[in-house]
Amino acid sequence: MRCCLHALEPGEATRINRTCRSLRHAGLEPEIFLSREALAAQLCAAQDLILLLPAGAWLVGDGLLPPIPPSSTGRPVIALGALRDSPGAQQWSALLGNRGGDFDRTRWLAPRIPVPVAAGLAPEAARLFGSYLQTGGDWAAAWRRLLDMRVFRKVHLPMLDVRVSRSLRILQVVTSIQTGGAERVALDLAHELSRRGLAVGVAALGRPGRTAFSEPPHFFDLSRCSRDAEARADAVAAAVREFGADLVHGHLLSADEARAIHARRLPLAITLHNMPAGWPAGVGDGGAPLGDLLLACSCAVGDEAIRADLGMPVRTVWNGIDPSAVITQKPHKTVRRIWRERCAWSDDDFVIVALANPRRQKRLARLPAILVALQQRIAPRRARLLLAGAPTAGSEDAIAAEAELEQAIAGCPHVDSIRRVGAVHEIGELLAASDVLVSVSAYEGLSLAHLEALAAGVSVVATDVGGTREIADQSSAVRLVAADASDDEFATALATVATAPRREPPPFPTSFQRREMAARTHWYYRQMLSPRSATQEGLWLITNNFSTGGAQSSARRLLLGLVARGMKVRAAVLEENPTVSTQGRAALIAAGIPVLAVPPPSVMDGPDAVNLLLEAILADRPKAVLLWNVIPLLKVLLADSLLDIPLFDVSPGEMYFASLARYFANPRPALPCGNAREYGARLAGVVVKYEAEAEQARQILGSPVRVIPNGLALAPSLNRIRSNGVFVLGTAARLSPDKRLGDLLDAVCLAAPRLPRFVLRVAGGVERDSADHARELRRAARGLPIEWCGELPDTREFLADLDLFVMISEPSGCPNASLEALAAGVPVVATDVGGASEQIVDGVTGRLVPRRDTAALAEAIIDLAHNAQRRAAFSTAGRAHVREHFSLERMVDAYTAFCNLQPPARAISDRP
Repeated sequence: MRCCLHALEPGEATRINRTCRSLRHAGLEPEIFLSREALAAQLCAAQDLILLLPAGAWLVGDGLLPPIPPSSTGRPVIALGALRDSPGAQQWSALLGNRGGDFDRTRWLAPRIPVPVAAGLAPEAARLFGSYLQTGGDWAAAWRRLLDMRVFRKVHLPMLDVRVSRSLRILQVVTSIQTGGAERVALDLAHELSRRGLAVGVAALGRPGRTAFSEPPHFFDLSRCSRDAEARADAVAAAVREFGADLVHGHLLSADEARAIHARRLPLAITLHNMPAGWPAGVGDGGAPLGDLLLACSCAVGDEAIRADLGMPVRTVWNGIDPSAVITQKPHKTVRRIWRERCAWSDDDFVIVALANPRRQKRLARLPAILVALQQRIAPRRARLLLAGAPTAGSEDAIAAEAELEQAIAGCPHVDSIRRVGAVHEIGELLAASDVLVSVSAYEGLSLAHLEALAAGVSVVATDVGGTREIADQSSAVRLVAADASDDEFATALATVATAPRREPPPFPTSFQRREMAARTHWYYRQMLSPRSATQEGLWLITNNFSTGGAQSSARRLLLGLVARGMKVRAAVLEENPTVSTQGRAALIAAGIPVLAVPPPSVMDGPDAVNLLLEAILADRPKAVLLWNVIPLLKVLLADSLLDIPLFDVSPGEMYFASLARYFANPRPALPCGNAREYGARLAGVVVKYEAEAEQARQILGSPVRVIPNGLALAPSLNRIRSNGVFVLGTAARLSPDKRLGDLLDAVCLAAPRLPRFVLRVAGGVERDSADHARELRRAARGLPIEWCGELPDTREFLADLDLFVMISEPSGCPNASLEALAAGVPVVATDVGGASEQIVDGVTGRLVPRRDTAALAEAIIDLAHNAQRRAAFSTAGRAHVREHFSLERMVDAYTAFCNLQPPARAISDRP
């Protein structure tokens, strides 16, 4: 029996592994078909019985699937599996109740056989069904024709019964569901992801050691299996098959458990909930990767995971809570009064609360001494301490921490000011009774207790460990103390809160809400489950647009240069109208380079645009993705999302770092990439256009840096066009404030009295949103012999008529306009900005003057206007300089090497 697994509908490819896993467990190796044409061809050639199944279905039964028996009637068999526990299952249940398993009996009675999901087709039936598909027939209609034919024996075989789901299906695996931060995160993810339309199950490997949370829907109790990692992995794999999970998300798993689960070909995400001292056994000790993706609960934990080199991509998903869950149903004042009366404390007492299960990490034994030091500072007001949490039964660490705490309480002179309340489910009430939450932990991942306090409007005083600073960066209600702070230093910080005027608490940070945690986690699930191609070829180049401009010109040259070498390239634009193509985009498409136009930011929100782009990239995986002049938000989102494709960013000059600085001054909430260094950590490398920028890039981004100047093909020397004795100087620049054309007009005005008869020509259209600036330039140019040439698709004729080219744009990386002038044999005067000094060797290939020095620029123009011999020398030297240092071949070579792009062998052999 051959097994044909088809994924013909959008999104089905992400569900292929679910079905493959079920079939392989049944002893079948599926053949996968992603198009109707390919499937139809296979069916038409069938010589054996075919088991036909869609991606997203999985067999109800467990164990090997026996062969489908032939019919005793001698007719070819169509064996059908029913749907169970899935949409459409009731229709099958009604059918079986009416007909039993014999679909030939009472053939004309309702209900009719639904369109099958799982079917075993005899070769004759498979060939006929394939022919129906080949003639373009509708899928359901093809089935109806086949099932209505009396020549086939149609029966229900329970061993082919399946469940099917279009939803992404996730199995959260945790050591137990006892009350604790990591366990809460796993259960909250299950709840919130279910609200997002995913199907989520929870599997617990062990029994709770303290009070447990309620069992969630789709709960798998695996605690009866042995504690051996292999046995636990087998139990998880069985739960995955039963639930039809696409992906496993592990929490608190040991390294051995994680690797054993991953070895069973189960896509595995692992969340690290703590700093290295609290990592599960074996994590960080070397060895094979634990899974496919590591999700850190804070950036601090993520940084430690990267340093530990765990062998898999690392991303941060901040812990999140539901802020409304800690808001009490009763009025806050009422709850506060009831709790304090219960403890025999007054409303004026200053109550500090600690929410932590006793472990040495939490250092709870320090709190009685801190209480004493605090009492001395706020007397006569009384300081009180509430301790909530229970130790884990059987844990040596918890037993030791509990003993230390009890000893510290017993020795405290204010023992009557301390109350232990054990495990508390109504955290909101406890927080309502308190004035401040205190945490003296030696290390933390990202504490849910801190978040709950903030949601309840309670200030936090905590050690500056793990992700606590990340919370403090987004909430003024968090006061940090050093990890090694003394009792007096803690007391001082708490006293500051006690004596501060009462203010309205700040809003709870969006970044740490449960829905944001679930949304980011779901985002990564989709990336993990995207189809993988057998090979990854060539390059995706992403840019804002392909309109006229220096950066865009270089991008087009690079793409065309790579294609000329036989490499596969594709591009995407982020700011162009998808229905109206720019000339640059049209030229690339005409050259056979596909260009995806993502709806611009004015039409589509950044994450949605990036999602469209990711779908295209993941469906056609390259060796590298190159960001070329991309909006900062979108590049940060892309860098955060691409897990296993090297990403390179190209800096066009000073504007690159300025734009990053502006973005990170106000980064997108809930995106844990808060500075340029964190962005750089997600890059495989950075390309800068000139040497002086390389060290700046290394310091700011911390990524590998390669200097690759722009390059162009050196055309034959232009035939100079004489302009009737008129000296022609010109520039090519869009009419935009950053092009500094006003400086050029000032210099020409200053030089005009000492120039021969001349004309100034400016090639360039008006930049978007710069119409007012363009009008101001025209007013400033009144009285000058100036020609506004507008945007030119090709500047060769423009350059052929120039005696001198002036380059004054800033900021600037490796300006193409001056390169093109040098390559055309036009002498150049440029301001010393960006990479100009590497193009213009002053006095050899042209003149270089200080930036924004109008007098120096005017003098250089005057000098060259009266020295034709020197202009000729610059012309010859400039072309030679471009040939040696700025050739297109050199640029393509450099990108090919740095981005590890190698042309396919067939392209190499085809080259002359």
